[in-house]
Amino acid sequence: MTEIAGKTVYITGAGSGMGLLAGKMLAALGANIVTLDLNPTDAALHEIESARRSSQQRVAGYKVNIADREMVIGTVGTAIAEAGAPDVLINMAGIGGTAELADMKFETFDRVIKINLYGTRHIVEAVLPSLLARGNGKIVLVGSMGGIIPVYGYTAYGSSKFAVVGLAQCLRYELKPRGVSVACFCPGEVETPGLAAERKTLHPASAALKRIGGTMPVEAAVRGLVKGIEHDEAMIIPGWKVKFTYWMHRMTPDRLWNAITDAIVAKALREST
Repeated sequence: MTEIAGKTVYITGAGSGMGLLAGKMLAALGANIVTLDLNPTDAALHEIESARRSSQQRVAGYKVNIADREMVIGTVGTAIAEAGAPDVLINMAGIGGTAELADMKFETFDRVIKINLYGTRHIVEAVLPSLLARGNGKIVLVGSMGGIIPVYGYTAYGSSKFAVVGLAQCLRYELKPRGVSVACFCPGEVETPGLAAERKTLHPASAALKRIGGTMPVEAAVRGLVKGIEHDEAMIIPGWKVKFTYWMHRMTPDRLWNAITDAIVAKALREST
């Protein structure tokens, strides 16, 4: 079990959405929270402060572009000096977006990879020396069920999240013997403000495949994240329906799984023309 109370938790992307809610839930459990966000706001920090168990808990916020390596390393160094070294890192920062590769500009693909994959690498690089110096701590990388099970039209996003899942698994082997645990948080579709905008242009084939795992409220997803951290889970998958889909995918032969999903895509494409 990981005891949250008294720990210092760094959360990227904590200015809104799941990152902000994670900050509030962990503050309510007694953690000190350091937020790292591209657009930090006083309102978000106030929400986290208001959720604290005790007024003695520290809450600090820093502006950072996760894709900018030098900025990440410099900002984390400042945060460590001012707010204390992290016991737990949660890298929630990332971007989504859907488009088929044939219709996607290189710049779009490149931006997704730089933020979701290289941004993940940058923040790990920045916090790792302090974790290794103490010989303990936890890193939680945020992947996605879309980084385990492919979805039509999520070529850039899926590629980036498949890479994040692989990075987490490789890092786990490297860091566990040195006292640092690594977990990967892989939710399915979560009901966030960004999802509502995405649905306006979502391809019917994408929507058909995503229905397999269903959609869950953001509160349920973040509760699953916090529970997974507390229970030292290496793969944190919130929600029974997403867990079921994950295990079905793992246990189903590729040929059968592809036949089923190919049929779903073909049906959606016929109905959309």
